[in-house]
Amino acid sequence: MARDERWKQVGIGLAVLAGVLCVGLLLVFGRHLPGLAGEFFARILGMVTTPFILETTLCVLGFVIVMTLNYWRQWRDGDELVYLDEVKNPPESMPDQAKWAVYKDKPLEPGVIAPADLLEGSIAIGDHEAAIEILTSMSDAERSAPEVLKLRITLAEASGKTELAAQLRAQLGKAGV
Repeated sequence: MARDERWKQVGIGLAVLAGVLCVGLLLVFGRHLPGLAGEFFARILGMVTTPFILETTLCVLGFVIVMTLNYWRQWRDGDELVYLDEVKNPPESMPDQAKWAVYKDKPLEPGVIAPADLLEGSIAIGDHEAAIEILTSMSDAERSAPEVLKLRITLAEASGKTELAAQLRAQLGKAGV
């Protein structure tokens, strides 16, 4: 179950209100102290509850609380800047969640991917049609490389072509691997 941030926000808000209430109660009960301490709390309470000063004090206090919480949230969560990567001209069959991705860090620049790596990825996700297309685009020298032969064996076994897999194993044995 996903963590619900709203309960945490409500808890923080209640804690702030409880803190303000405690300061108010300290002023109210502190004025009953004997001597200089009682006079101090009585004067502060009188000043804070004076019309216009009370509203101004609460406004400034609220602003300080909001700014402090926002600063703390930004420090905890980091920069809000994100990078959005979208697939250009996606096929209709592609699900919506596969058409875009959000990255917190800047993604690497796209590079040239070796056909053997593309073949390995296609086999790993079970996209045998794409794997066959990648194989047909390879040269004979690339298809006979030992790493590609191992991938071709995996593809042949995954697609149920056991005879082809046996032939490719023999070819791999001749290559000395």
